Amino acid sequence: MLPLGFSWGAFIVYVGALMFMTIGGLWGLFESGHPAFLVPVLLGLFYFYLAWEAVVEDEDSPPAPPARKNQG
Repeated sequence: MLPLGFSWGAFIVYVGALMFMTIGGLWGLFESGHPAFLVPVLLGLFYFYLAWEAVVEDEDSPPAPPARKNQG
């Protein structure tokens, strides 16, 4: 797998797009009352969860084992 770097600018654009999609879905849901507008709301929340898991470190993961020294 290619080593990819992290970009705060790209993350902010991504979260902004998620907010736009989620808020737009809520707005459409409140204005029309049609349940089809739940789809962008739920997708936005799901993708935000994926972004959150990608950025925030998992505190429950154990530390990496120490590196072995080659005895040769």
